[in-house]
Amino acid sequence: MDCSTLVDLLLANGSLTALPPADPTGHKAVYQILSPQAELFPRLAVFETAREYTAWADDTPILERTAFRVDIYARENVLRGVNAALHRCLSGNGFRRLAQVADDYLPDEAIYVKSVNYEHYESLMEG
Repeated sequence: MDCSTLVDLLLANGSLTALPPADPTGHKAVYQILSPQAELFPRLAVFETAREYTAWADDTPILERTAFRVDIYARENVLRGVNAALHRCLSGNGFRRLAQVADDYLPDEAIYVKSVNYEHYESLMEG
């Protein structure tokens, strides 16, 4: 799984996409790495933080682990609700939460921020 696939998975989840606004083109505020619409709140930014093969057979990788960080940005403190919807979406699709950072507030920008880390294992075997 890569970031683009994860973003598509998040955008396909109706409970999660009910929370962020849409940009002028109708795209919900869930982005890979950086947001082209910096003033849409709440919004999610997805980052791939690690990728490794974790199992092998006959010198061929058969299992891949990918770790992701999802940052949630909001102007109002709605982080808990967005985080809960995110967790329901990801845990229901085979992701495991590794860690989450305490809510933060950036006073200069007046933005609340939460970072959550997940991992996903994917079989590379055909069939």
